Amino acid sequence: MSTRQKYHAVLLVLFALMLASCATMATPRVHLKTGDMTMEVTSKAPIVASAAFSPDAKVAASGDFGDVARMWLWDLETGKLAQKIKMPRGRICRVKYSADGETIVTGDSKGFIRFWDAKTGAQTKQFSGYSCFAGMVGAIDISSDGKYLLYSKDILGKNYTLLDTQTGRALRDFKEREVSTKGMTPGEALSLPKPGNDAAISQDGRYVFMSPRLFDLSTRRTSFVPGAPENRIDSFSTFSHDGRYILLSSVPRRGRSIQFTYDSLISLIEVSTGAEVRRFNLPSTYLTNVSFFPDKRYFISAGLSESKRLGDYIDFQTWDSQTGKMIRQFSFGDIETNKSVNIPIPAFSPDNRFVLAFSGPSLKLLDTSNGEEQATFIGFEDGEWIVITSDGYYNSSEKGAQYLSVKIGDKSYSVDSFYDVFYRPDIVAAKLRGEDIKDLITITMEDAIKSPPPVVEISPIASSPTSPKAKVCYAVKSTGGGIGEIRLFHNGKLIESDGYYKDMAKSKSEQTQLIALNSKAIYEEMRSVKIKEKAEISASTTKSKGEVFNGCKEIDAVSGENEISVTAFNKYNTVQSYMQTAKFNSTVKQEDSHLYILSIGIDQYKDNTINLKYAVKDSKDINEKILKQAATLYKPQNIHYELFTDGNATKTNITNKITELSKLIKPTDSFILFVAGHGVLLQNQYYMLTSEYNGKVNENNLISSNEIVEISKKIKSLSQLFIFDTCHAGGVDYIVSGLYDARMSVLAKKMGLHIYASANSKEAAMDGYQGNGLFTHTLLDGLNNKKEADKNKDNKISLVELGEYSKQTTTEISKKIGHQQTPLIINFGKDNPVYNLR
Repeated sequence: MSTRQKYHAVLLVLFALMLASCATMATPRVHLKTGDMTMEVTSKAPIVASAAFSPDAKVAASGDFGDVARMWLWDLETGKLAQKIKMPRGRICRVKYSADGETIVTGDSKGFIRFWDAKTGAQTKQFSGYSCFAGMVGAIDISSDGKYLLYSKDILGKNYTLLDTQTGRALRDFKEREVSTKGMTPGEALSLPKPGNDAAISQDGRYVFMSPRLFDLSTRRTSFVPGAPENRIDSFSTFSHDGRYILLSSVPRRGRSIQFTYDSLISLIEVSTGAEVRRFNLPSTYLTNVSFFPDKRYFISAGLSESKRLGDYIDFQTWDSQTGKMIRQFSFGDIETNKSVNIPIPAFSPDNRFVLAFSGPSLKLLDTSNGEEQATFIGFEDGEWIVITSDGYYNSSEKGAQYLSVKIGDKSYSVDSFYDVFYRPDIVAAKLRGEDIKDLITITMEDAIKSPPPVVEISPIASSPTSPKAKVCYAVKSTGGGIGEIRLFHNGKLIESDGYYKDMAKSKSEQTQLIALNSKAIYEEMRSVKIKEKAEISASTTKSKGEVFNGCKEIDAVSGENEISVTAFNKYNTVQSYMQTAKFNSTVKQEDSHLYILSIGIDQYKDNTINLKYAVKDSKDINEKILKQAATLYKPQNIHYELFTDGNATKTNITNKITELSKLIKPTDSFILFVAGHGVLLQNQYYMLTSEYNGKVNENNLISSNEIVEISKKIKSLSQLFIFDTCHAGGVDYIVSGLYDARMSVLAKKMGLHIYASANSKEAAMDGYQGNGLFTHTLLDGLNNKKEADKNKDNKISLVELGEYSKQTTTEISKKIGHQQTPLIINFGKDNPVYNLR
């Protein structure tokens, strides 16, 4: 073995040691910008090594550098994990999207480049010969037509291969001068910045740039670019969208110091001449990426500043390429990394509006116009995940929120402890859409932690396997914040609670407006339904139960496994306890299932200025169609229905009927509630108007989303469908999301709660399309022996299939007629058939 080979071998050993160090780094902090809060990952979370935007910027793909490597696909519109792909082996070093967004390319530490179908997550191609280390080297680029793949081949050198993706044949090898390590110890050499992304393919697929050389793919000729600076140790390059210019950022080496004290520069190079048009100097900065805006006049750079500790801050600057002036800058910091090997390389969206900044286990989406953090995305080694805003509101998988703890002073709690307040997928989605969420925030995590949640214990359940009943007893103990509302769930269904679930955001009465009909924004004042006289609507609250509370509840057992869950709140009902669960089995014989239908339609209101034309007809048509199709599943004598229209559709009549039905309906029965009429939003609560509505707002002519949840709780059926063909019906999601969150989905083995809302919380439902409301029209169509709705081809139309068909059809028709209407479909727990195809 030559001296040089031995030298490289020593470096590779050191690389391996640092890989282990990187994968087992200390528990990292995840900084929240508001207040003095810090958050810590409490479960093993792999380091993010690379990230990329999809071409439409709707998805962010991130690659792990951990013991179990995955690629995570994050939905940037909803704030959810869209998909996770487990790697066959190796750790991911690079992630890259194809120009059409259909393929994702990854490079891993085992030397493989893999092509993945972006929709299905299936691997479609694989090439070997790739080389990377801890995300610091291993450039990958793909031409816009997908024909050419450019990738790095070694760790220390600057060798790249251009590959034909169709045949897998190497078209050309590019060899560059190695980083000089002469006179340096292996440790010093290892501490030098590693080669970055100084190889790129132009978007038109004509050129490959390998600083300082340009390769023309059409002529197969190589030319020297005189404007490219030399004596660099690292560089990043990118072509402008039209291929006329190259941006090359480089870091000239300054002696043998292993400290990052470098004066970087950015060169704007004209491709046709190779001349340097303009040079931008960045003193005491270590550059990590550059990117053109679509108009090619402006570009953005990212780098680590000498004045900041390495890895703790990233500086971003937006430049005017014509004047050479910096027009905007911001710093993003308080992130942690293994500084020896993992320097984060931010990824910019195609239009440069957003950037993915990552270090340690967190991936953060930032707005490049002001540096504002939109959300943090974290995937854990066991596959759990969380998406959280800087204000503490989050969306997560079942256990994701348990893996983060929030600390203020000497108090520390799991984020999961606050899920009733901060589990808000709607706020996360609104934040990602760029909406102002300040009106949605009613409490901060700092305030919540001052009143901690109680603890719950469930006693052994007293039940005989053959008994139709089981007695559940529990104890709730305060930990300093008192005891408020207590909730009991049976197989995932809420069966007992003693308070409302979300209090309305309080506001001055003179500013309160009902939002209805033609509104476009929930939080703006709308007057489609005028309030002639306002009355105070107060949300009920639960009285504190002191420091200790004991309770019991008799449960109607179902055949097989029964799962009981209990959770409790502090005395202010702002913070919820960890949910405790107990199980018992039953062999009780089940009777034949029954179907109960309650249909409500209101055209005539006391305030006749808001009368409708088709709501009563909708309720009758839906009732008739469901009765006909239900005969394919139920015995005729087991189908029951009630119809309330106009003057009969009073709040008293409706609530009395619900009470009556609650005494008849068993857990094995099914229940359908259909409502057609006016729906409004008052602050954050959805209300359906009863026929008594006369322009005066009071509790006697409105049924709130809180009360709708009460209906679901009273009805023992484990299969429930609520249909609201009203304006803003999507507002009911605000309540439901707080009750039936991601964790409860695991408990919903037999329970299914499904809600069809004809329009989202900002839209008006169209009253009048071919003789029905638009959404009711599509529901009737889906109930009309519709084979197209049978997605799984089992000759049955299920609740999920009917909802999806109606949503898609409503959206398509509304676009054609110029009336934007997108239904909200909530499917929680078990899916059940609606009817059999004939």
